[in-house]
Amino acid sequence: MGRGSGSGRLSSNNKCSRCCGAFCRRVRTDLLLVLIIIGVAIGFVIGALVNGPVNKIEDLEDRKTVLMLIGFPGELFMNVLKMLILPLIVASLICALAALDSKATGRVGRRALAYYLFTTILAVILGIVLVVSIRPGSSPPEDVDKEVKPYRTLDAFLDLIRSCFPSNIVAATFRQYKTKYTTAPDKIVYRNKTVNGTRGNYTKVKEIIEGSKTVPNGREVDPKGSINVLGIVVFSIVFGIVLGRTGERGMPLKAFFEALNEVIMKMVALVMWVSPIGICSLIANKVASMDDILKSLNMVGMYMATVIVGLFIHAFVIIPLLYLIAARKNPLTFYLGLRDAIITAFGTSSSSATLPTTMRCLEVYNKVDTRISRFVLPLGATVNMDGTALYEAVAAVFIAQANGITLNIGQLITTCFTATAASIGAAGIPQAGLVTMVLVLQAVNLPVNDIGLILAVDWLLDRIRTAVNVIGDSFGAGIVEHLSRDDLLSMDYTAREDTVPLEVLERYTPRPEGTNDVRASEASLRATNF
Repeated sequence: MGRGSGSGRLSSNNKCSRCCGAFCRRVRTDLLLVLIIIGVAIGFVIGALVNGPVNKIEDLEDRKTVLMLIGFPGELFMNVLKMLILPLIVASLICALAALDSKATGRVGRRALAYYLFTTILAVILGIVLVVSIRPGSSPPEDVDKEVKPYRTLDAFLDLIRSCFPSNIVAATFRQYKTKYTTAPDKIVYRNKTVNGTRGNYTKVKEIIEGSKTVPNGREVDPKGSINVLGIVVFSIVFGIVLGRTGERGMPLKAFFEALNEVIMKMVALVMWVSPIGICSLIANKVASMDDILKSLNMVGMYMATVIVGLFIHAFVIIPLLYLIAARKNPLTFYLGLRDAIITAFGTSSSSATLPTTMRCLEVYNKVDTRISRFVLPLGATVNMDGTALYEAVAAVFIAQANGITLNIGQLITTCFTATAASIGAAGIPQAGLVTMVLVLQAVNLPVNDIGLILAVDWLLDRIRTAVNVIGDSFGAGIVEHLSRDDLLSMDYTAREDTVPLEVLERYTPRPEGTNDVRASEASLRATNF
């Protein structure tokens, strides 16, 4: 009995030790993920704890100083990520396209754009269906006035096209252009006025008509000084395609960009180890700066619930279902490989800043071909904003409901297409959706100033929709890679065929009877491991 009991305890201890060992190995493997999650949790706790004391500081300068110190590590983290965006986009796109042949580039690009457009329209339709069904704006919250600068839909589309073709590629690396509006000047009119009621006796009277109409007047540089990502992407795509067609003469330049891309990816890996501190600081700063956390969360609770439900349905039902149908692979496994990118997107609230992490997750964990990930992801971070499109559609209908306005089917269709187009032009930076939100409201003649109704909770929704944007881009890369597998195999075969000496091919490649063609048996060549 004693021996049996002892062996049972020993077996139990062995099981516990094996479980603990497996758990420790898992933690070591996913140490960065664990640290990021801890950083998010600590950020919320710190922000909630210091929210009261910070708001009690009467001096505005002292309050801003405290908030600045809380968010200082996060500010440095965001600056480093933004610093890496430009070389990462340029190097990754050029390397990816230079490695693809011209026919494959066209096919991959068409598949990626078709996926982006399809999923964005699905997200907008889902958002409109939910907001019309739930009607979160039937009980409008208290009015919040906020002045919003005018921005016509036509000018927005023209600015989007202008961004694709910058006049100065160097200037595009640090500034954007946007249509500037000015108020029409006062108009002076002279009228004849009768003197003393005498007919024919007039005098000229000066009358000033105050100018009130706001008109477009040229373009101005974006005061934020942000990168014209769309222009850089278009330039890099064309540059990479042309470089891939130059052949041997372009090999030194191609090697340079490949080395640059490798260095940037190693820098990204280093930066990500400080991301838990940066994300913790960003979230703590945002929570600590809120006037009233509960009031901000309760003011438009139904609106928040509608947006979040729509985002979760799109991210965890529609997109995985498309991946399952198109790629016939398990989407849960793909999600596990994206965990670092999803949490980083939530913490940084920027799909562009998350781009280095997203590339790393796809290439290291999900084994996506680098030629696809480095082409599809930068393009998706610029033009594919599923979460933003859904949010803008819901917000527009919510504001209409809050003002007692019923949108007809034509206005809902207009909202659908405008939200889709506006999301394409939305920058991958925090709060960029609020800028394009103006376009959607103006398209259906809704009050633009009512954007203030949703500002109190936009900080949280912005983080969630950014994570959805990153999920959409990542699954898109997986789908495009699966659909392009024949093109990739053909390119691998061609590259291997060009590098293997002819005498080796003649020695090891089986030839069909009656032919001397070394390359006649493609299947046999693929089966041979050179």
